[in-house]
Amino acid sequence: MKNLRKRNGWLFLASILLCIFMLAGCARKYETVKAPALEEAQGGLGQEEGEETSPVSIAEDKTGEAPDEKSAETSSHEAAVTMETAPAFAAADETVYVTGSQVNLRKFPSAQGEVLGKLEKGVSLKRTGYSDSWSRVVYQDKECYISSQYVSKDKPAQETASTAPSVSGNGAGKIIAIDAGHQAKGNSEKEPIGPGASEMKAKVASGTQGTATGIPEYQLTLAVSLKLKQELINRGYQVYMIRETHDVNISNAERAQMADKSGADIFIRVHANSLNDSSIQGALTMCQTSKNPYNGTLYSKSLSLSKAVVNGICGQTGFKNRGVQETDSMSGINWCNIPVTIVEMGFMSNAEEDKKMATDEYRDKIAKGIADGIDQYYK
Repeated sequence: MKNLRKRNGWLFLASILLCIFMLAGCARKYETVKAPALEEAQGGLGQEEGEETSPVSIAEDKTGEAPDEKSAETSSHEAAVTMETAPAFAAADETVYVTGSQVNLRKFPSAQGEVLGKLEKGVSLKRTGYSDSWSRVVYQDKECYISSQYVSKDKPAQETASTAPSVSGNGAGKIIAIDAGHQAKGNSEKEPIGPGASEMKAKVASGTQGTATGIPEYQLTLAVSLKLKQELINRGYQVYMIRETHDVNISNAERAQMADKSGADIFIRVHANSLNDSSIQGALTMCQTSKNPYNGTLYSKSLSLSKAVVNGICGQTGFKNRGVQETDSMSGINWCNIPVTIVEMGFMSNAEEDKKMATDEYRDKIAKGIADGIDQYYK
């Protein structure tokens, strides 16, 4: 019994010593592990949440240089556009001239670039670089961009009645304002439908397109309007063009106001039609009603102009004559202070008519028909 107690005592002592050695080993193990610094732990969490944690930005990683500070208003898209297009510019140091009217001057070489202003035909600019699409220019001590197709090293001639061939007839002394309907990019912002109106309407749409040709309406209207311009000049009229480029942003109300301020006697707004029914074809014109609250006093003259123009178009083209539609829903009519007509030269939703209007032959006929109508109006 005594020996048993003695053996148990040794076993108990051995167990105590084993526990001490094990605890000592654990202590040494945990002494070698350091907890992460507070900054490192926060950095990991921030990165998961999308915050920037590295002192080196993406731009620095690619170029080795820190990017310039940009205002909150400058979008990454604009910066990307500049970076993409700048290397493609050929260096230049020359004077160029604007060849169209109401041409956009942009902050960046992109159709989405902020518009800094609009330039008229003949304005001179210093060009410092160019590509097929865009020219980098200096205007009023600011570097900006303009579409290359609307600048030239040759100063454009002023095309007015004074430089046109000497022609006797109704055109002498008359100024005609022409608006090529729509533009490359519509503007869905709202404006009053007429002076002082509470009813609002989109400023301008980009228009329809040919069902057979795919040609956008804004391209067709400008092509015909430029032919009409030359036809009228040849007949002794002076001409004021609302636009001569696609890259503009002019609302329907602004177009009417521009026509008023130009000193024009009448306003011709060139458009093309479209309906869900592809069988419908023909030309028509539009004017206000006699009860128009904004310019009803112009009804008689606008109606007379509209009748003469649609008759002229159909006489030249053989298109079906759909007559005159009276409406008070058109901002470009309601804001006018001079006789006005909207010309719907044909239906782009009708394949046959769409194909005809895509040809120079019919565009010439339409232009001559409108000019015939204007001549008739002044008789």
